[in-house]
This record gives sequence, structure tokens and C-alpha cells, in this order.
Amino acid sequence: MEYFDEKQRKLICTWHNLSEKSEDYYMAFISEWIAFNAICYNLYHEKAILERASIDRKKSKLGEIEKKLNQSLNISAEGAVIKNINDKWQLDVTFPDRLFISISKTFTEDNIFTLFVEDFSKWYLDNLVTNEALFLQLKKALKKSENGIDRYYVINMARSEDYRINYSSMDIVQLDQRNIIKLCETNELLTIKNVLYQIRCNIFHGEKTPGDINDDRIVRSALPLLRLIVNYLMEICDI
Repeated sequence: MEYFDEKQRKLICTWHNLSEKSEDYYMAFISEWIAFNAICYNLYHEKAILERASIDRKKSKLGEIEKKLNQSLNISAEGAVIKNINDKWQLDVTFPDRLFISISKTFTEDNIFTLFVEDFSKWYLDNLVTNEALFLQLKKALKKSENGIDRYYVINMARSEDYRINYSSMDIVQLDQRNIIKLCETNELLTIKNVLYQIRCNIFHGEKTPGDINDDRIVRSALPLLRLIVNYLMEICDI
């Protein structure tokens, strides 16, 4: 596995030990996540630098383009110019309404966790006997009953309004695909990563309240799976 220097080892061990010693589930989860994040960053940060595109809203006529897209699914461009300025690509498209896009290489945090899943899915599947009870504990904490049918998921609280609006009209799978919720119904590492990451985001973005019965139950139930993963990564990385 990737080499970890003494500073990295100390950082990871410090946060992991703080998690194990903490009696507060929120602090324990956050500390364990920082250790997990540090390990994944060290293993995959070089592969996580990807081209990302962003629209310059000041230069673009998005309102006009949106109107045309509402009338037709396809708009043919009348012209386009691409420039390379300081390793950043600038794409200027006319429809004739202007769309200005910048493309640059940027560290993409989500990708380090995607690469983690690719490398460790087999380990997780090979150890279902160990992790099945922990998964069922988390799944149970995320149970929601809908028309007499039980479903299991965590809501992306940054999109809680989208959830409220679409809950009754959209299929659960569609909500998951649109990143409004994250389903927790299949015991595989991709599911675990998605659910743990969403819980992490809900905590870090101020959408979970210590003392709230439901929030407490979810964080408490998520911690053992996260800790299982961190313990294994520390073992095989010799941390």
C-alpha cells in the first residue's frame, strides 16, 4: 500500500484514537471520518485531480439558452472558440446566445472515495459475516415506512426542499439517482460509502442536531461501520 510518513501516521492515529475515546457519537464520527479522509487522500489524491468544467454566469446568457432548451431538446451552435490560458481551457460557444465555459484540473474529493470503493469492494464482500450485523443496524436506523412499505435511506438535507416536493410523486430509486436521498438497502461497499458520506455531509453542513432522537440514532448506528473500515485501512497500511 501507499507509503505514509510519520506526520501522516500521527495525524491519522490521533484522530482515530480521539474517536475511540470520545463518548459523544457526533465527535466520534467526525474524528473517525477525518482519519478515513486522510487515508483516502494519501492513497488517491494524485488520481483525484480531474478536469472540471464551470460556467461563467457573468459572460453567459443562461436565461436565453434555457428558454430555447424548453422549446427544443437540441440547439445547434453557430460557432465556438477554445483557448488555453495558464493551463485552463476556455470554451466560448455561441447559439447565438453566449455560453462561456472554463475547464481546469481540480482536486475532486468525491473521487478519492470512488477509488476507495473500487479497490476495497472485494474485501468488503469477503467479510459479510463480520459487517452484516453492522449494516443491518445502520439500515434499521434509516427505516422509513411509506404506504405500509418499509424503505431505508438517508435524506440529502441540502436538498430537503426537493425531497419534500418530490416525495409523493417520484419513485424512491429516482430520488436516489437525483442525489436527493441515498438508499441503504444493499450491503455493498458502494452503498456504505454513499450513505456514510451523506451522513458526514449532513453533520458538517449543520443539518444534524445532537439530542434529536432520529439524528442521534443515525449517527450512533453509522459509527461502527466507519470504524470497521478505518481499522482495516490502518492495519493494511501499517499505520
